[in-house]
Amino acid sequence: MIERFRDLSPPFRYLAYATGALLVLSVAVGVGAAAAVVVGWQSGAATTGSAKSDLAESRSTETSTPEAGKSETTGTTQKSPSKSRGVSFVHRATDENSRGDYTVISDPSIGGRPNAIVLVSLASGQGDSGATAYDHNIGVWYAPVARKWAIFNQDRAPVPAGTNFEVKVPQPSTRIVHEAGLLNTAGNYTYLDNELTNGKPDAALLVTQNWNPGGGRGVYNNHPVGTVYDATVEKWAVYNRDGAAMPEGAAFNIAVSAGAGETAR
Repeated sequence: MIERFRDLSPPFRYLAYATGALLVLSVAVGVGAAAAVVVGWQSGAATTGSAKSDLAESRSTETSTPEAGKSETTGTTQKSPSKSRGVSFVHRATDENSRGDYTVISDPSIGGRPNAIVLVSLASGQGDSGATAYDHNIGVWYAPVARKWAIFNQDRAPVPAGTNFEVKVPQPSTRIVHEAGLLNTAGNYTYLDNELTNGKPDAALLVTQNWNPGGGRGVYNNHPVGTVYDATVEKWAVYNRDGAAMPEGAAFNIAVSAGAGETAR
């Protein structure tokens, strides 16, 4: 084959050489293109696989642990309408949910939420308790171990089974947690300083004593409480109706709405 190539005249020899070189180049380009396609496909497949892994990882870490201790997605999950508007229900003390001077509330709207604003009052009628009057000043407290709220008697007397309590959890925009301190307390009064109440004598306030805001240690205030507007300072105050001095650290959950008159719990 080589001898025949040498016997060709120079023009034909050059033409044959050019033709062969062109053929080799074409084959090389074809192989390279095919290789590029293969490499590109593998690279694309690897990239797609990585994106899927990242997505799976991001979804696996899409949860957080809120106050309730329950994993919830932190995406665009719609807030419960009942929580945004506030909720209310009746809690009935039983032998199973009560222990000594308190009865534990088991409701998902406040369970696991030490910063919830819980308001309680005696419901009309006491069911099986047979009591015509409930002669105890009540309040609420948060049990960190049980991660639940409870209603308790300030005098630490047992809560009778069959007692019914009205429970309200107001919407966030209308609620206050107030704590009596050295600078806001005088005698049996402790003054609020909040834009919801300042300069608004026609506001209506619901108040419940909160033994331990946030779930910490608490202060007892075994006295009936009420609210009153002081026109001289244009502020509302929570006060002990029996005239007893307001203890420093006493705390109150307060709901504010438009209206007039004094409300006590």
